[in-house]
Amino acid sequence: MAIVKDRLKSARKTRDLRQKQLEEISGIPQNTISRIELGKNPEISTRTLAALARALGVSADYLLGLKDEPD
Repeated sequence: MAIVKDRLKSARKTRDLRQKQLEEISGIPQNTISRIELGKNPEISTRTLAALARALGVSADYLLGLKDEPD
């Protein structure tokens, strides 16, 4: 989970997005994004992971730490 929270936050900041903006792009509620970034969301659904990855232009594998390259 530590990898997901760090990579999600990093990818969001790289794109200069606030959590609320990412909510608008991804359709994932800002409070869910916040909980993930704080490490307070122990399980992330496949739908949530895919929506965030798509909105940030990175692969789900990158967010999960399975790949080092974002795309």
